[in-house]
Amino acid sequence: MQSFHLYRFYSNLLSVFRKEWSAYFNTQIGYVFSIFYLFLSSFLFFYGLGEDSFWDRKVAGMEEYFIWTPLLFVVFIPALTMRLWAEEKKSGTLELLFTLPLGKLEIAFGKFLAAWTFLGFILSLTLPIPFSIWAIGDLDLGIVFAGYLGCYLLGGAYLSLGTLLSSFGKDQISSYILTLLVCLFFFLVGTQPVLKFLGGSFSSLASFLSLSSHFESFRLGLIDGADIFYFLSFILANLFSNVFFLRRKYP
Repeated sequence: MQSFHLYRFYSNLLSVFRKEWSAYFNTQIGYVFSIFYLFLSSFLFFYGLGEDSFWDRKVAGMEEYFIWTPLLFVVFIPALTMRLWAEEKKSGTLELLFTLPLGKLEIAFGKFLAAWTFLGFILSLTLPIPFSIWAIGDLDLGIVFAGYLGCYLLGGAYLSLGTLLSSFGKDQISSYILTLLVCLFFFLVGTQPVLKFLGGSFSSLASFLSLSSHFESFRLGLIDGADIFYFLSFILANLFSNVFFLRRKYP
């Protein structure tokens, strides 16, 4: 009996995943996100703002790439999640979705996993950058691997937050703005100017809560189990909160 429930859970999860995954390729948002993100991330890394570009530094490293990525995620990732629940509500398909033999846990996790997998696909399209640098210079691939792992976990944290907040928004625009502001808060609260302003125990608490602080070790090439645990806990907390909210609002 337990194996049957597990089979049905994964089968329903996969159905939702396939629907959401295809939506990223059948709508403009997936292509717009991909093109703009790949262009902007590559431009900022190779040419930067000012005189701190890859060509100016003449060093076979990707530190600048992993400095820009968290900020780009704050702007771009809300675009991936704004439609997950808000579009269902606006088009009137949300109630219909809940009449299907699908649990809210399966729907929420299926939507999130599709978005997270799509983000992984986009990140994989940037891999020619490190391999090109590695081919012409002495690039430390271990640091690059840690940086990409951190990007994927950080992106998952932002996506889980956006999935939750999309269920609060009335439409895609309000969901995008709400997610952007909350993601920006979790980014800024870990920056040095904010930590210096808070000081003392508030600074320690802000650093612990900030997503950018937990990403810092990955950017430096360190894979810390505590940071991985924090990101995964953050993701699960948001997803279960999403399920709790849906069950309260749509019993």
